[in-house]
Amino acid sequence: MKQLLENLPKILGILPEIIKYIKYIPILMVLAGIGYAAYYFAMNYRDPYKCYNNQLFKQKSIDSNVYIFVGETCIDGNEKPVSEE
Repeated sequence: MKQLLENLPKILGILPEIIKYIKYIPILMVLAGIGYAAYYFAMNYRDPYKCYNNQLFKQKSIDSNVYIFVGETCIDGNEKPVSEE
């Protein structure tokens, strides 16, 4: 306890220097939130549309595995287009 009381003036002398940087904490928290949101989006993004049995389905939400029926016919990107001759 005696050492703490001896070092107390030094600790209190450093305190104003530390307080100057406390105002940056909310800004850093907002930037960290934006960074996490971008990371989450990048890791979980999938094509919202899927073609299955020539029917089109759309993903319900970005973090869901549920797809909702949208339309009767679709063209998969891997299929070659049919030429009209």
